[in-house]
Amino acid sequence: MRARECGDSLALLVLIGTLAGCVELPVPTRTPYVAAPRSSSAPWTPPAGVSADRPRRPVSGGAPIDPSTPYGLADLIDFAHRTNPETRRAWEEARAAASQAARAEAAYFPTLFLMAAGGTSRTAHSSPDGTFTDEGPGVNPQLQMSWILLDFGRRRAGVERGGQELLRANFAFNRKLQEIAFAVSRGYFGLDASRARVAAARASLESATAVEEAVDARRQQGLATRPDLLLARQERARAAYEVEDALGAVSDAQAALADSLGIPPTALMRVADLSAVPLPTGLAESVEQVIDRAVARRPDLVSRLAALRVREAEERRAQAEFWPRFSLSSGVGQSVQRYRAGPPFGTFTRNETEYGAFLNFEWKLFDGFERENALREATSLRGAAEADLAALELKAIREVWKAYADVKTALRKHEYALALLTASEEAHASTLESYRSAGLATVLDVLAAQRDLARARTTEIQSRAELLTTSAALTFAAGD
Repeated sequence: MRARECGDSLALLVLIGTLAGCVELPVPTRTPYVAAPRSSSAPWTPPAGVSADRPRRPVSGGAPIDPSTPYGLADLIDFAHRTNPETRRAWEEARAAASQAARAEAAYFPTLFLMAAGGTSRTAHSSPDGTFTDEGPGVNPQLQMSWILLDFGRRRAGVERGGQELLRANFAFNRKLQEIAFAVSRGYFGLDASRARVAAARASLESATAVEEAVDARRQQGLATRPDLLLARQERARAAYEVEDALGAVSDAQAALADSLGIPPTALMRVADLSAVPLPTGLAESVEQVIDRAVARRPDLVSRLAALRVREAEERRAQAEFWPRFSLSSGVGQSVQRYRAGPPFGTFTRNETEYGAFLNFEWKLFDGFERENALREATSLRGAAEADLAALELKAIREVWKAYADVKTALRKHEYALALLTASEEAHASTLESYRSAGLATVLDVLAAQRDLARARTTEIQSRAELLTTSAALTFAAGD
C-alpha cells in the first residue's frame, strides 16, 4: 500500500510540473494566431506583460568626457575605440571565438557523467508454480566515463578549425579598430572643413557688406545708381544665406562625428581646431611599396586567409569521417533497493556495486552517400573561400592604388587652390579699391570679384579637407 501511495505522489508531481511548464508557453497551442497581428492592415498591439523598456547606456558609453579639454584627433580615436558599440561587438566576437577554440580542445579529454535514478517499481514473474511478485522503492546512482582514443583526425581538424576561427575573429577586431579610426578621422576632418567654411562665409559676408557700403557711398555722391545698390544688397543677402547654410553643415558634421564616436550628438565634446596641424607635403613611398605592405599586413586579408584555413580544416574533418572510431567507456554504480517479494512475502534489502569497462569500435559503413556529399560540400566551400581571398586581395590593391592617386591629386589641387585664393584676394582688393577711389571698375566687376573670392575660399577649404581625408584613406587602405 505504501509503494502504491509513493507511485501516486510521483505521478502527481510529474503532472503538476508539466502543467506549470505549459502555463509559460508564449503562444497558445490550439489557437496560435491570437499571438500574431489580427490583420494585414492593422498594427500589432503587444500584450500587457510585454515592455520595450531597457536600461539606457550612458551617453558617453561609460568613458568620462572632460568638458574643459579640447579633444584632438588621437584623443577622439582613443575615445571611439572605448565607446563605439561596434568595437565592443567585435571584441565580444573574438572572445567567443577563443571560447569556441577551447571547446574544440575539450574533445581530447574524457567525459564524466553522474546520474541517478530513484523511484518505486512492481514486477510480476509468471511460472508454472504461480506468480512471483516483488515491489518496493530503490535508488541507483552511477558514474560513467567515455573517452575517445582514436578518431583518425576528427578532433585535430576541429581544434585547427577553432584556432583559425580565433585568428579570423582577432584580425577582424583589429580591422574594426582601423575602420573606426578612419571613420573618426573622416568625421573630424569634415567638421574642421565645415567650421572653416563658416569662417569663409562670414569673411565673404563682411566683404559683401563693405561692397554695399562702398556702392551706397558712391550713390550718395551721384556716382552710382540704385540698381547698383540693389545688386550689392542682393550679394550681401546671398552671403548671409551662405553663413546660415555653413552653420547647418557644422551641425551635420558634428552629428556624423558623434556617430563615429558611438555617442549621441548632444554629448559631443569640445573638438580641437585643426588649422595649426601641418598638411602632408608629399608621398614618402611608391605605390608598389604601399601595395606590398597592404597585402602583407591588412588585418581583413589575414582574417580572410584564416577563414580559408577554417574551410580546409572542415574538409579534413569530412575526410576523417570515412574512418572508424575507437573509444573507452566505463561505469560504476550502486544499486540500493528495499523490496517486498513473494509469495511467501517477505521484506528484503539489496545493496550491490555495479561496474564495467569496455573498448568500443564504431565504423559507419554506409549512410546513403551522406559523407561523400559532405566532403563535396566542404571542398566546394574551400574553393569559394580561396576565391573570396583572391577577390579581397584584388580589392585591397585597387583601394591602395586609388587612395594613392587621390593623395597625389589632392596635393596638386591644394597647391593650386592656395594660388587661386591668393590671386582672388589680390584681385578683389584691387577691384574694390579701383571702384572706391577712381571709379574705373563697375559694380558688376566688384561683385564678380567678390563671388570669385568666395569660391576661392571654399575651394581652398575643400582642397585642404580632401588632402587630409585622402591621406587618412591611404593609411586605412594600407592597413596601418
